[in-house]
Amino acid sequence: MRRFLTVLIVLATWSTTALAERQTGKVDATVARLGTFSAEERALLTPHLAQGPVVLTEFQNRQTDLPAVIYAARIHAPAKTVAGVIGKPSDYPGFMSALTSVEVQSVNGQMMAFDWTWGVTLFSLTGHNVMTTYPGNATRGYRFDIRTTGGDLGIGRVMWRVYPEGLNKSLVVFSSRLDMRDANYITRQLASEGNAVNRTINVAVAMVTLLEIKTEAERRAGTYVNGKFATMPLRRPRVDMNALRPLLGRGDLVLMDLDGNTLQSVAVVGRTGTSERRVRRVMLDPEEFGKSLLHGTCAQVTEHTDEGTKFEWEIPIPLLHVGGEMVLRPSPTVIAVDGISGTLSRGQWRFDTHRYPGGEAGVIAWATFDPADSPKLIRKLIAGNTHFSHGFVAATQLAVMRSLRTRVLLMGR
Repeated sequence: MRRFLTVLIVLATWSTTALAERQTGKVDATVARLGTFSAEERALLTPHLAQGPVVLTEFQNRQTDLPAVIYAARIHAPAKTVAGVIGKPSDYPGFMSALTSVEVQSVNGQMMAFDWTWGVTLFSLTGHNVMTTYPGNATRGYRFDIRTTGGDLGIGRVMWRVYPEGLNKSLVVFSSRLDMRDANYITRQLASEGNAVNRTINVAVAMVTLLEIKTEAERRAGTYVNGKFATMPLRRPRVDMNALRPLLGRGDLVLMDLDGNTLQSVAVVGRTGTSERRVRRVMLDPEEFGKSLLHGTCAQVTEHTDEGTKFEWEIPIPLLHVGGEMVLRPSPTVIAVDGISGTLSRGQWRFDTHRYPGGEAGVIAWATFDPADSPKLIRKLIAGNTHFSHGFVAATQLAVMRSLRTRVLLMGR
């Protein structure tokens, strides 16, 4: 009976989605297409994968109003070992610190239905998943499709791909999309602020999953390096903006610099669709640039000094009201923004532009900040979970790029 019900649920999901697509032109998040990285794109990203995970957030398309997010990470473990970790959800609570339980409901061939509970300091979340394991081997790799059919994080879909890279290395590409608009009260309140907050939670939660899968696979392979490394001064990442231009036509790219469990910095690169002059006009205006740091930010200049221009900022997001004071140091090249007080008071952000042939501006932004220097709710969420902290930093830096582009386009009207 359980097997029958599992198949029935999946068929019903597909049927309902097909009807919704005919009526609205949009596809349910549980079945909408999930992009990946081609072989050429994976080769292009190789130098960055040596430093840490990369994340591509696709632009909105006609198929769904919630674009997919694609993650990639190099894992120092055989592909078979990595697949063994991903393919056994019942083992997840043993190495995923926030996942308190997984209960397998039914198994039908290559399909498995399971419920999960994710517990944090403030509350717990639950969800219902169906995993499909596709045939694979250590030569051609492995693939897993997971559909979230309900729960506190809404509905969505995840696709894991494991690519062998020799005997003891693998490349994992992890595509995901979550739609939280019909989830529990807290996530609905956050999602009500629009795609920016929905995307932020997507990235943070998915990054936890990816990094904990990576850690467990390397632990089983005997290659895991435990411990923290010294934090290095913030430095500009090496990025070939011209080579990345076609990939940046799909979305914004986040590059993480990880030493063991220490996140040195996070960079984001993207195209703006407009001129370098217009982009830098926003960057050199403290109030406009302050407003573009995150979607919904209010900013006001408080003082002009030899050090730079100080401004106050705040983001009145439900449950996550944040704000503080920062200083902007203008420059013909790299523009610096540093926290002074309030939320993210120890944060450092650096911005520069790249002029493509034809005049379009690309933007590269790199930063370092401590999420613990945040509102109480965020501190509670990341308490004791380094991976969630890293995911929050990546998601925030991505939001900065998206918001900056929006502000630039609004200024041009």
